[in-house]
Amino acid sequence: MKKKMEGDPEIDMMFENLRSLRQAQGWTVEELSRLSGIRIKVLTDIEEGRDFDVVHLIRLCELYHIKPATVFYHMEIPGAQP
Repeated sequence: MKKKMEGDPEIDMMFENLRSLRQAQGWTVEELSRLSGIRIKVLTDIEEGRDFDVVHLIRLCELYHIKPATVFYHMEIPGAQP
């Protein structure tokens, strides 16, 4: 099992924002996997702070129609679970 990446607040914010964006769309990890072409295990690792790949970040941001740099900062995401 991969260890959680810790220590950088912007990276932590990215993981949190990516989970919140998915939740705001009402998508399960399985649905996001189907839509993005990214394996469920990789998406779970990303959301739990254990994985980070620029290619995956870009693909997810394309799906959410946001610029990749946006996810490194606090985002007000309507519909996201706290």
